[in-house]
Amino acid sequence: MTLARKHQFDPRDPPWLHAISRCVRRAYLAGGEHEHRKDWIEQRLQLLGGVFAVEVGGYAVMSNHLHVVLRMRPADARSWSATSVVERWWTVYPRQRLRDGTPVAPTAAQVRAQAADAAWVATRRERLGDLGWLMKALKEDISRRANREDGCTGAFWEGRFTSVPLLDNAALTACLAYVDLNPVRAKLAETPEASRHTGGRARVRARNRWQAAQRLRARGGTPERVARLLERVGLDRGARHAEDGLWLAPIGACTVGGEDDSAAMATRQAEACRPGRLKPALREGALTLDEYLELLDATGRTLAAGKRGQIDPRLAPILARLDLQVEDWIATMVGWRMLWGGSAIGTWASRQAEAARRKLDWIRNRCPLFGKPRDAAVA
Repeated sequence: MTLARKHQFDPRDPPWLHAISRCVRRAYLAGGEHEHRKDWIEQRLQLLGGVFAVEVGGYAVMSNHLHVVLRMRPADARSWSATSVVERWWTVYPRQRLRDGTPVAPTAAQVRAQAADAAWVATRRERLGDLGWLMKALKEDISRRANREDGCTGAFWEGRFTSVPLLDNAALTACLAYVDLNPVRAKLAETPEASRHTGGRARVRARNRWQAAQRLRARGGTPERVARLLERVGLDRGARHAEDGLWLAPIGACTVGGEDDSAAMATRQAEACRPGRLKPALREGALTLDEYLELLDATGRTLAAGKRGQIDPRLAPILARLDLQVEDWIATMVGWRMLWGGSAIGTWASRQAEAARRKLDWIRNRCPLFGKPRDAAVA
């Protein structure tokens, strides 16, 4: 039986989630001659990631479905000014458009007038920290654009999206890798860096450009050339590390629990990204960007080989950090629904704690990564 999201997690303090939405009838509405719609989805997700109170850890846009790994941050929305709430909401839902659909920017007077309506601002502030409203803003826009293009009406997406809480760092890291490796598993790409429309590829490109910028600086390149190199992949002009300014959450910040001191995180990430060095992760239990990309690459090569016996030796030490077994990792990455099902994903201890929070006896384990389901029954 489908579990209501209000019973899956506390909406006031949402966990990291794996959200999945499929095209209606699982048709390839973003593939083949409609491949360009993947760009629409990726661009819309990036826009919403900068407007809503959310951290996006990873995503994969496929031909008939979408994966997003994210965590809503409603507490952040509560700190925004009324003016900021108005500007953010009207970025998502413009008050006025030109005949071709281009949004018309509101005037300062219009923003001030709307910001004076406390009830309106309170409602929109809550929505900007809500998962359901984020997915609605994503899916509705794509549906309208696709229908205009096809000259038709009707649904583009299946009505309800799936969301599965990720209870601990092992589950979160596994899900991020699982999502980034979707094109490799589907044989649409041979490597993570060739997997278009994924968060993994965005991180690889950002890291490569940041390292190129560092080499250019060392050779005496002009600040303008360095800035142009960084801005092409969405990094800040003065980026201090390989994800500084990237719209995705830094991989070292993708942890369950841990510190929220952004200044400390930035400093430690910059240290971790120094050429030739592999430093501890940003938050306790997290991987550095280089470790995560190495994990992706090694797993992708193993999947591409098509034989579980050809396991890349780089996997073992990284997975040991997460207390995971290599064979279980590969079995999970090969499967198609290993990190979709169930009402929560995590180790036995994490599931027991979550079951207690929900006032249940147990939560079923549906993922081979976290042992056989002998310890569980239906949630």
